[in-house]
Amino acid sequence: MLRSTRGIRRFIAGRVVGVGISAVVAACGSDSTSPLPPSLVTVTGGANQSGTVNLALTQPIAVLVTDSDGHPVSGVSVTFAPNANAGSVSATQATTDNGGMAQVNWKIGTLAGLDSMTVTMGSQSVIVTAIGTADVASQLTIVSGNSQSALADSTLGAPLTVKVTDQYGNPVSGVTVNWSSDDGGVLGSNTSVTDANGLAQDTLTLGERGTDDVSVSVIVGTVPLSAIFTEQAM
Repeated sequence: MLRSTRGIRRFIAGRVVGVGISAVVAACGSDSTSPLPPSLVTVTGGANQSGTVNLALTQPIAVLVTDSDGHPVSGVSVTFAPNANAGSVSATQATTDNGGMAQVNWKIGTLAGLDSMTVTMGSQSVIVTAIGTADVASQLTIVSGNSQSALADSTLGAPLTVKVTDQYGNPVSGVTVNWSSDDGGVLGSNTSVTDANGLAQDTLTLGERGTDDVSVSVIVGTVPLSAIFTEQAM
């Protein structure tokens, strides 16, 4: 009888210990760590591109949102705000995906040069920049040197200067400008190339007394652009 009682006690003690261990294991398994809040937004794609003004950049602007341990955080709202004259985006807000990523397309403004956009997540923000380049040449204008007068057979005091711009008024560099004198004057060159400011110039030595017209032309594709300087030989 005594031996049976001891066996029962051992059995009960084992059951109690087993139950206790199972409870501890279950408690540990159910104690999952709460996710950390987002703390950092980083640009991962599309920064420092260049593209033609008033057109979308080739690559989207992509950012990554992470917590303080560097893990991506999903479901976070990110704001994309181009600065003044810097164009527009496909969406002013985007939500991070399961990989913590959010992205938008950026159409830069009509003004050539540096464009910037502020990307904001909570209290964190980063600046993304891009360079807008001029569109094709569409305008040719006289800048200076028109309506001068000088003695016959002498060189005008100021060069003849023209400017080539795109449809938005941005200077276009690298454009070949053709010059021709219709009334006996002698030009310094028959062609010149626009500089970074879209400017090209030439000199003129007048012919005999009278009016000397200088024709200036640029051909962009099949589109001719032209202007005429009128100078006076005395």
